[in-house]
Amino acid sequence: MFLRTVKATSGGETREYLRLVETYREGGKIKQRVIQTLGRKDQLIPQLDTLIKLLAPERLKDRQAMDDLTARSALTWGPVIVARHLWDQLGLGTIVRRCCPSRNGRELADRVFVLTASRFCSPSSEHGLAWWLDESYVTDSLGRRYAPVWKKSGRVQVDSRQLARWYRTLDALIAGKDQIEREVYLLLRDLFSLKVDLVFYDLTSTYFEGHGPEPLACHGYSRDHRPRDRQVQVGVVMAGGWPIAHHVFDGRIKDHQTVAQVVRDLRDRFDIGRIVFVGDRGMVSRDTIDWLKEEGVPYIVGLRRRRNRRVDEYLKATKSMEPTCAGDLEVYEVDGEDGERVVIVRSSERLDYERGMRRKVMKRVWPKLKALQERVHSGRLRDRGKIGAAAQRIVSESHSHRYFSWSIGDGGQLSVRVDREKLRREMRLEGTYVIATDHKHLLPLEVVQAYKELAGVERAFRESKDFLQLRPIYHRSESRVRAHIFVVALSFLLYRALENGLAKAGVALSVRQALQALKSVRLVELESGGKSRWLITRPNYQARAVLKALGLGTLQPPTVVERRAM
Repeated sequence: MFLRTVKATSGGETREYLRLVETYREGGKIKQRVIQTLGRKDQLIPQLDTLIKLLAPERLKDRQAMDDLTARSALTWGPVIVARHLWDQLGLGTIVRRCCPSRNGRELADRVFVLTASRFCSPSSEHGLAWWLDESYVTDSLGRRYAPVWKKSGRVQVDSRQLARWYRTLDALIAGKDQIEREVYLLLRDLFSLKVDLVFYDLTSTYFEGHGPEPLACHGYSRDHRPRDRQVQVGVVMAGGWPIAHHVFDGRIKDHQTVAQVVRDLRDRFDIGRIVFVGDRGMVSRDTIDWLKEEGVPYIVGLRRRRNRRVDEYLKATKSMEPTCAGDLEVYEVDGEDGERVVIVRSSERLDYERGMRRKVMKRVWPKLKALQERVHSGRLRDRGKIGAAAQRIVSESHSHRYFSWSIGDGGQLSVRVDREKLRREMRLEGTYVIATDHKHLLPLEVVQAYKELAGVERAFRESKDFLQLRPIYHRSESRVRAHIFVVALSFLLYRALENGLAKAGVALSVRQALQALKSVRLVELESGGKSRWLITRPNYQARAVLKALGLGTLQPPTVVERRAM
């Protein structure tokens, strides 16, 4: 039996009452029932010790010892529990042990888990990993806790031997990368009935702090808007919502030049013969499409809307056609070149978004052009080179050259105007996207659905890239650059597994929100009378929903054994 406090409101006043509650077992389940309502708590406080003594005499001693009770530590545990659960669910520990060369495969798999869980729960470098281990409860597969080793002096506070051990873990991991990805793919295929009929491919870049290893690290088109920094490109292949492979390319390679290597890898390493390749506009070149046709690989790709003569012709052809409607979409199919099918999609939702963005840009940029024109007219700016550079800089902002034109007269005067022809063309393109495919059996709406799935893949990849902090890269050797990206790829697997688990259970939380909520689950070490006891803090409402969604119901304090992570 135990005492429970309940609140009751009467006449606008809230009071607390004490109830005597009994726990009993019925049909294999533990239940509770109220034995007696004892009365108002404020009136019973003077008799509280007597009540405790009557219920359980030994508890009075515990109550008297409260003054000696101290909390030695409080470690974050919730995110680590979930990371370990997802890691085991995907069988990653077993796969790493089987695929990576090591004298002690279990220890290597444990250390790879630490690197992956750190990237998943609190992304940082190997230096920052020590701080995460210090404030989190992270164990190996035998339940022994990892703890950092610190130096007593020096700028770098983490013991160099510990850093070297983590770097050797990266070296061992990257040696088994190709086989690990294949094993993960086979597991996903069996565990989640993964159907690899549509393969989605997306490419991103990540930059270096410093020069990075040549020739892998070099300058190229930067999606991070850091053209002065060296970079590498990372391509991710996804099927059924799961990442099944990733590739690291040098920083200057063109998007479409990576496609052949990716498709060959899918055939050779994964034994995937029949696929439909789905890619975005950046993956498209005439040579790439011709190669896919020669290899017998059906494709669904977006076409560039601007500076594309064929798209103008396709849009004109739709004026005399009746669309197929689905929700806010109007879908048209026209004949392309060499037997290619072209699907034109007009979306009212996308139209509203793009129209709003265009008006916002025009409203922001036009006053800047007029202000520059006034500076030139008043004589404050006379150098033709500087005038042209300033005008070009303004119209380059947010692609506003699509709406405005400028020119410098013989007298050095600047003329700015809204280019009506350009504007009309942009307005025709708003809300429209164009898809090309050579697949003969998909309906137009199925083609559109596949391409929309690519947008979801790109969104997930973009969000996870920011969340898992793929950038920047500090490593100076090519193998460790690749290993760093592989750890991010493994944590992306955990990211998708958690995202899928939350969606399946109907929990309306993002991965970021879920992990933040799970931080409310902490291990607290209490010490009294020279003895220690570990307790778990009560999860908040959101954390309970996340744990329930993953099948992690009742949590029990672990047996804590310190272990130096050397």
